[in-house]
Amino acid sequence: MKASDGAVIYVGKAIRLRTRVRSYFGREKSTSALTSQMMRYVTEVDYIVTETEVEALLLENNLIKAHQPRYNVKLKDDKRYPYLRVTVNEPFPRIHITRKAENDGTRYFGPFVHARSTRQTLKQLTKLFPIRTCTLPLAEVRNKYRVCLDYHIGRCPGPCADKIDVPDYDEIVQKVCQFLSGNTNAVVKELTEQMQAAAEALDFETAAKYRDTLKDVQQAITTQNMDSVSAADEDVIGIAVRTDIACVQLLRVRDGKLLEREHYYLNDADPESLATALSAFISQYYQNAVFVPKTVVLPMQIESMELIENWLSEKQGNRVGLHVPKAGRLRKLQILATKNAEILLTQREQNVVYSSGVEPALVELQELLGLKHPLRRIEAYDISNLGDRFAVGSMVVLEDGKPASAEYRRFKIRSVEGQDDFAMMQEIITRRFRRALADDEKFNKLPDLMLIDGGKGQLSAAQAEAASSQLPDIPLIALAKRIEEIFVPGKSEPIVLREDNPTLHMIQRLRDEAHRFAVTYHRRLRQKSLSASVLDEIPNVGPRRKQALLQHFGSIEAIREASLDGLLSVKGIPRSVAENIRKHL
Repeated sequence: MKASDGAVIYVGKAIRLRTRVRSYFGREKSTSALTSQMMRYVTEVDYIVTETEVEALLLENNLIKAHQPRYNVKLKDDKRYPYLRVTVNEPFPRIHITRKAENDGTRYFGPFVHARSTRQTLKQLTKLFPIRTCTLPLAEVRNKYRVCLDYHIGRCPGPCADKIDVPDYDEIVQKVCQFLSGNTNAVVKELTEQMQAAAEALDFETAAKYRDTLKDVQQAITTQNMDSVSAADEDVIGIAVRTDIACVQLLRVRDGKLLEREHYYLNDADPESLATALSAFISQYYQNAVFVPKTVVLPMQIESMELIENWLSEKQGNRVGLHVPKAGRLRKLQILATKNAEILLTQREQNVVYSSGVEPALVELQELLGLKHPLRRIEAYDISNLGDRFAVGSMVVLEDGKPASAEYRRFKIRSVEGQDDFAMMQEIITRRFRRALADDEKFNKLPDLMLIDGGKGQLSAAQAEAASSQLPDIPLIALAKRIEEIFVPGKSEPIVLREDNPTLHMIQRLRDEAHRFAVTYHRRLRQKSLSASVLDEIPNVGPRRKQALLQHFGSIEAIREASLDGLLSVKGIPRSVAENIRKHL
């Protein structure tokens, strides 16, 4: 679905396209608030036909990633997580950290949540299994480089100097890949067998090396917690939602052990359609995943469950099942994942762990006004005038608690004569809404709250204009300067916050910013008017000649009394211009 400017604002899929599209044009009561808001901007529906449902699912994911549509549920942050890459397409594969997984014939393990834990894993791996981490271009034989420090401390077998052949090195690489895949039991079993075989062959030095490696591997394994009797690979998913932000918590269980957890935020998640949000998350998350476990544990049934199972199975090459447990170990893990998601959302609201999250003052203001949706965008308005000349209005914007100076707008008052602040406020609100209805790109973002500088009068003027517009109801408040009272439509008594309240401070800063922006524009217009001169009306007298004349004579009166020769004595004034000055003055 596209807006009038051709921008893609929603991507969906359906077996019966006609039925799906018609559902968006149903009665308002049967559609969600987000859908109703979206349909006001849809002017065109485009479509692509695919061969299978799986192709449609993949195409939907690709289009969402490419266009980032406003009304699709999507992952909050598109940061790339680190992977461990083993270059198995080289004679002597190397291992290193990368943030981009590609289909390039190498093997990727991850993603890991934290870069630090990835580096620690790599360090531990080279202790257990000596594998090179350098970038030297090595051939199968005749490598004549000098060995580095890693060789001397036992973290690399020295393929750069032909200290090891390809078959022996491949055994190391195989163990590394098994270990990173979570198949630690296979690694332990193989090391034990190799140790015993070396001992039986009376090669005690080699057996001792296998024994030490086996000990290190077992120690690394025993540091894992939340072990299970099961040796299965599972992803356990929990989800929690507040207003239109959802948090998905994913617990990674590998070989029966809980190894890691990660979380994601979803934009524009409808609390009444959690299954839809969860389905969108699973499609987007696993599209680029290098490894898909045999079981994905969910808190509820989701849309297109069988389709997604088939797609994941096809992607992994093995049967992958989506499971909603009712009891037992998996149910307990799923409850744990959901609980963690709820904790993260609570912490996010308190601005503790989500560093770029919602300002706590915004949350308090939302609760104070009893609003359902978060205050992502607040617009503040003010009027500045001196007498009946140069009256102007300002609109400043706060987005996610931070000033968005690129969104600031200013207005010259056109229709109001005299000092009528109420009428002036009505004019700028009218013009702001009119531009939004005309789909003006400078005004097409609607606010979640409007703040008016003033008292009940200014608020009533703005409210009357807002009510007469064809736009959806937008909450309004006013902040009076005298004792900083917050007026809300429909409430007879104002809200009075303590002087040290952070929410009050935020509103004051926004009000003061609107005032500053309006006063600056007013002064600029006034200064421009004061700097105007009768010299501006004379042909061929520009800013430089005007400045030269004023510097030479000191005033317009002195220029008027100057003789022709006096005017010609000014640098840059030719005879024709001097005669024009004499004629006009």
